[in-house]
Amino acid sequence: MKTAPDPRIAFLPGTGDDVPRALEDLGLTVKILSASDIETGNLNDYDAIVLGVRAYAVSAQLRSANARLLNYVKDGGVLIVQYNLQNFDDNYGPYPFSLGSNPQKVVDETSAVKILDPNNPVLTWPNKITEADFRGWEEERGHGFMEIWDQHYKPLVETHDPDQKPQRGGLLLARYGRGTYIYDAFALYRQLPAGVPGAYRILANLVSVGKNPEWK
Repeated sequence: MKTAPDPRIAFLPGTGDDVPRALEDLGLTVKILSASDIETGNLNDYDAIVLGVRAYAVSAQLRSANARLLNYVKDGGVLIVQYNLQNFDDNYGPYPFSLGSNPQKVVDETSAVKILDPNNPVLTWPNKITEADFRGWEEERGHGFMEIWDQHYKPLVETHDPDQKPQRGGLLLARYGRGTYIYDAFALYRQLPAGVPGAYRILANLVSVGKNPEWK
């Protein structure tokens, strides 16, 4: 299990998850942000900002200050947005995307996973992410898979339940300015408390993007 050296990470709570504790388990320091920090704080202090699950549903301040987050990305930051539902379809990303009227979920935790771009730097550093990192998951694969997205976003992973069309909108990333915008519908929030090693490795890679020598 590897991480970038000393990434500066911030976390804005949503409806509740243990991502900060998981990052601390990896030996990383996490600053818990308030809504006012998003509205007026110096976001450029952080290499990566992680939003808690469904953060846009519970924080009006986040919704109104979204442009500041996009400017943070444009200036070189990494924003990791965990899953949201219908209220997220309001141009919150740097480029258009849509969850649709019935956001998809993949509930079979054993559903096959296909890595679409195995040589993508985000999947190779500091840990090599493979299908094996999706073994031993509990309860589900994820919620809120994107239905459509602009070509600037790159899908990295595909999965689906039986009799469900392939879902490629579970892990999307886009370069925006000098930074990176990431949408993650996979249920890391559920796997991390269960101690699933692959979930920790995926999270470590996502928060390390800003220091990834192959991604810059």
